[in-house]
Amino acid sequence: MKQLAQQKDGNVPRGALTVVRELPFVEFIELLEFSHLRFDVSERGSTATLVGSQEWRRKIEDDAAQPESVYVCTTLDALHHAVLAPEDAELKIDMPSKTRVRVRTLSRQRGRAALQPCVRVDLQALIRRVLVPSNAPAHIFDLIRHVVMTRLWVEVARVSSARI
Repeated sequence: MKQLAQQKDGNVPRGALTVVRELPFVEFIELLEFSHLRFDVSERGSTATLVGSQEWRRKIEDDAAQPESVYVCTTLDALHHAVLAPEDAELKIDMPSKTRVRVRTLSRQRGRAALQPCVRVDLQALIRRVLVPSNAPAHIFDLIRHVVMTRLWVEVARVSSARI
């Protein structure tokens, strides 16, 4: 996965591929304050060793982005370096399709109580850019830009799905 294989659609090394994750505003603030990302809720039929998973996308998928959403942009390499596996768990990052990147945490011990439903991250290594939907109110955009700039020095921009 860390190999720099060339993609069919261009000369971009695989690790340099941009990926985005849509977060509700509250989860975004938790990310900035506590340096952790929540897992998506795992389904009941999943294996006992799966602690949780996250889906990252290669682009913003729909034009109807929620105004209270925030998009965290990173690269495949940055995900590998910034996402920290919990104790007694193994982190797996794979690309099941050209449009999705999956981050999973698997428990190393069966039958153990569920681990914390999130992963810790190195914010400086993870966040490359923050995007706010173009339909978000100006005061929300200004708040997000202010909060991001007090913790990180990365671009904060308004975006429609056609631009990423």
